[in-house]
Amino acid sequence: MPGGYMGKILWVDLNDGSMHDEALDEKLLRDFVGGYGVGARLLYSHMKPGSDPLGPANILGFTTGPITGSPAPTGTRWTVVCRSPLTGGWGDANGSGYFGVTLKRAGYDCIFFTGISPRPVYLHINDGKAELRPADHLWGRDCYEVEDWVKSELGHDVEAACIGPAGEKLALISGIIHYKGRAAARSGVGAVMGSKRLKMISVRGSRPVPLADPAAVKEVRTRYIKEITGGVGFADFYRDTGTPGYTPTGATNGDSPTRNWALSTDHFPDASALSFDELLKMRVKRHSCWHCPISCWGSSRTEYHGIISEAHQPEYETASAFGTMTLNNNYPSLVRANEICNRYGLDTISAGSCIAFAIECFENGLIGLKDTGGIKLAWGDHVAMNAMLEKLAKREDFGDVLADGVMRAAQKLGPAAEPFAIHCGGQELPMHDPRFEPGLGVIYKLDATPGRHTQACQYTVPPGFPTQRPDYGENRAQQKGRGHWVKEASCLNHTMNASGVCLFGYCSTNVTFVPDFIAAITGRPFTVNDMLTVGERIANMRQAFNVREGINPVTQPIPLRAYGKPPLPDGPTAGIEVQIDELMR
Repeated sequence: MPGGYMGKILWVDLNDGSMHDEALDEKLLRDFVGGYGVGARLLYSHMKPGSDPLGPANILGFTTGPITGSPAPTGTRWTVVCRSPLTGGWGDANGSGYFGVTLKRAGYDCIFFTGISPRPVYLHINDGKAELRPADHLWGRDCYEVEDWVKSELGHDVEAACIGPAGEKLALISGIIHYKGRAAARSGVGAVMGSKRLKMISVRGSRPVPLADPAAVKEVRTRYIKEITGGVGFADFYRDTGTPGYTPTGATNGDSPTRNWALSTDHFPDASALSFDELLKMRVKRHSCWHCPISCWGSSRTEYHGIISEAHQPEYETASAFGTMTLNNNYPSLVRANEICNRYGLDTISAGSCIAFAIECFENGLIGLKDTGGIKLAWGDHVAMNAMLEKLAKREDFGDVLADGVMRAAQKLGPAAEPFAIHCGGQELPMHDPRFEPGLGVIYKLDATPGRHTQACQYTVPPGFPTQRPDYGENRAQQKGRGHWVKEASCLNHTMNASGVCLFGYCSTNVTFVPDFIAAITGRPFTVNDMLTVGERIANMRQAFNVREGINPVTQPIPLRAYGKPPLPDGPTAGIEVQIDELMR
């Protein structure tokens, strides 16, 4: 077994509670590296086409890569895989923090669950010993309460990933929460976990990740630390502010979708109210993931309408989803929205998009006070926004409809609601406008998990990238040639995701650090060209899963409004139409 792997997969049959270990196939690791690359190949092999995403035949996997838990800085990522109930195709969601590292150190590279438990359970792994335990006493509790129970009853060295009430109630936009806010939340993975009556996975681990060449790993780590702390790329920016530092910029430069994608950022009121200085007034503590020199996140505490709200600081995606999308510039309300999502276990991108959709439907008379439970929805009304968000989290009134995403909500309301439902393949779009960066338009449409911005690094081009990105400057109308560059960026990102590294660290430095770490850790030669080859293989495997389910990404419709059809009349992206046919060439 090469370095970087514990060498074992745990299979858990929730139907009868049986478990068994399986040795990792070394060829599988050579071909797919780890993470969702391995996950895609195994699910394709073990699942029958047409398996109900919320049924016993769907496989729910928790995966890590060779860099996860190694001495490589930012090697913290873990990925959940399954058939998505939101899109009907391949589903994955990526998380950080300490859970993936501790899972590796507990002796497993991956866990896969099949079946449905007859009662609520959680899986506990204690340094290689796994057991299913009753979770009746945890069912119904929110993710904060579960985390507190874990630390109190199981120990402060135990890390957990759980679902909240939204996942228990099978909300298709629900996710999995670790550490009260490190979320793996896209693709509806929380609903799959809830359908299996699996409340939580808790892990304790003390085993070091084996290294093929410790001296080489140390040498690469030393070079990387020197570069990442030397003012290179975006590293200092992430260290100083994290993604919230970009929130006011995105709210003015055209990147942040505004009023449910209908207006330009020129129409957002006072972006300075979302400045990082405003967030600092509420910051309690700065945090970092395991062994990360960037430390890009923190926790916030504020009083909001008589409620003391505590949450991880709203990431850019969260702040924009509940900010520019709803014309809301009240920062304490964003902290409260983030807390609601993290407690109940909701994807903040989808949840904010659903609220914006609901406001526009209310404005146009498609729903009324009777539907919302008396809440008068309006642009910029953050009190109504959070009240509707709680309805969504609890599946109450129209919130019950919103909990399954905008596509299904529009289908229930009828054709008049369709233009307001901004999604690709059933998944709400991230808070990066393809009219601002047209290359994102092809990723949103074509990736196996549509509507995902992390599948191709569009905004930074690290040194060592194999193809020089064309210098378009501000000419977003010039889209010829972007498609090839986006493909290569996507392949690199797939390999990075599968390896277990955080994209923040490696979009800020020379991309060659990733293959250098993989080679030193595993003992196998690995280059940037290998990243492209493996990344393309992973992309093809994920797409093969979808094609088998009858999903052709080329023919999937796009949300016309978000693609500049018709173009915006004003603002930084005025006149821009995403030329999707050109980008797909």
